[in-house]
Amino acid sequence: MGIYDYTTKNISFIKIWKFLKDEGVKNNKFFLWLNDETLQGVDPYDLNLSPELQLRVQAEVMTNFWYYLREIVKIPESGGFTFFKLSRANLGQMFLMENNIDLIEILPRQNGKTIGAECRYTWVYHYGTINTQMIFSNKQYADSQLNIKRFNDITELLPDYLKGHLNTKNDTNNLAQIACAKNNNRIDAMSTARDIISADKLGRGCTVPIVW
Repeated sequence: MGIYDYTTKNISFIKIWKFLKDEGVKNNKFFLWLNDETLQGVDPYDLNLSPELQLRVQAEVMTNFWYYLREIVKIPESGGFTFFKLSRANLGQMFLMENNIDLIEILPRQNGKTIGAECRYTWVYHYGTINTQMIFSNKQYADSQLNIKRFNDITELLPDYLKGHLNTKNDTNNLAQIACAKNNNRIDAMSTARDIISADKLGRGCTVPIVW
């Protein structure tokens, strides 16, 4: 049946739900949704998680992007990691991305624009699609490569049982391109154009459903 999980340990999601509710927003709790209610209270990082629960978590992750953000994804930081922190800004960002609506997000620096996108694309690449090419572009090629590194750093922190589709022998993984042989997904770092003419041609001819 599914439930809204008001008992999540990710307090940032509870705070945003309460804020939206107090503001009179009717659609105020969709990001708390849980398809498999038996997972309520289950720690996906429990080292003693049974094989059955691991499969249930995997199924939930593949069908529920909000669960992935709320309970799974970890953000590397100095000295360790933090779980994804929901805010009004990245809620809007994630909602639009989940509904395939193009967006331009403007926020001050160091407010999570890049990390929000990274978290979205780790889910898309690993669980949300197959046979898909994505492009990471930026003002400098080095920054495009840095975003691939950040992508890999987030992937590295995922539970091992959620990384069974990755194969170091058959996959490609470097700062220019990452590719998964099992789901046939690929991310390329786009080079920087040197002039207006080459900028106009950059990416032309590519059939790419996702460009960042």
